[in-house]
Amino acid sequence: MMNDDFYHVFLASELASKQEIHRFIARFANQQAVDELTVLLADREAVGNTMIAEHVILPHLESPKIKQSQVLFIRLKEPVDLDQATPAVQLVITILLKSGETQAIKQRITQFTRCLADEEFLAQLLTSKNEAAFYQLLETELDKTKK
Repeated sequence: MMNDDFYHVFLASELASKQEIHRFIARFANQQAVDELTVLLADREAVGNTMIAEHVILPHLESPKIKQSQVLFIRLKEPVDLDQATPAVQLVITILLKSGETQAIKQRITQFTRCLADEEFLAQLLTSKNEAAFYQLLETELDKTKK
């Protein structure tokens, strides 16, 4: 099973607003820079809608304040309407990229983003029963993109 501190899964998350989601992500990225990272996330969202599929958003952030590059999957317990253009969000996939990251990590993120083109994969992430099933789906999908 996949367990390398690069992917983190949070199921049935109680977050209920865009602000709560941003603060959760920022806290995870760097406890000491929550306010700054929250502002960066909001600024990034102002540039363009982050919805990549029905019920799925992909906020992403690159900053020297991020302690470790990683991918977060936050599945919300209840769908959240972030705004008119972004209704009924159920899954928040966040890519955190530390500035000046190694080529190997950047390639890993690129490989992961290829998975996001698979609508069936995204649909399965919305309905996977538990964390183990979620990681299994991810591992299977990543294996497919390696070929």
